Amino acid sequence: MRSFGMGCLYPLLPALTLFVALIFPIACISQDCEALRSASATDAVNALDHGEIKTAFCSRAAFQLIENLPEQEAIPILINHLRYKRPLSDLESRGVFFRGRGAEEMYPAIRSLFRFGNAAEPALIDFIAHDQNEGGIERSNALDTLLLIRHGGVVKLIETLHKRSLAFRDIPDGLRLESAAKDLIKRWCYSDIESQCQAAVQ
Repeated sequence: MRSFGMGCLYPLLPALTLFVALIFPIACISQDCEALRSASATDAVNALDHGEIKTAFCSRAAFQLIENLPEQEAIPILINHLRYKRPLSDLESRGVFFRGRGAEEMYPAIRSLFRFGNAAEPALIDFIAHDQNEGGIERSNALDTLLLIRHGGVVKLIETLHKRSLAFRDIPDGLRLESAAKDLIKRWCYSDIESQCQAAVQ
């Protein structure tokens, strides 16, 4: 009976090994975040700013604390953390990555802002207008967040940025918004919608 049981397990060993590899790091990671259970959003922000968050699991817990704030408090904090890149998970640190993971997986503020939906859009557009580092990751992540909020509606987003830019005329804020609109055209307007995108900035 014993040999029969072990023989039945042999075909399952690869699957069991993968299961342990996937589950065991999660169990370990969850133990790292005990302090966040009783922490405030302020504690979470301080931990993020001082590099005290060491795991992907804990970074998600910290951003969830910020999400629990009223939107008028949470949104500016999240925009200020658009540059924050979460630590790699245990599997990622071993070179195991999964397809279909965009910027929102690596930059937690994107997902958190997306949860606030349309309420976050005006502040994100203002950020793009005032951000002097046009080539920075913050602007790129702000645009990605707006696209998520708009559920991929890039043409309408380009039109919105263009119209806002006209309100500023030729001052730097307007030029930055127009630059962001053109950046979206380069990145997202493929042949089937290119003409619509170009028309949105006319």
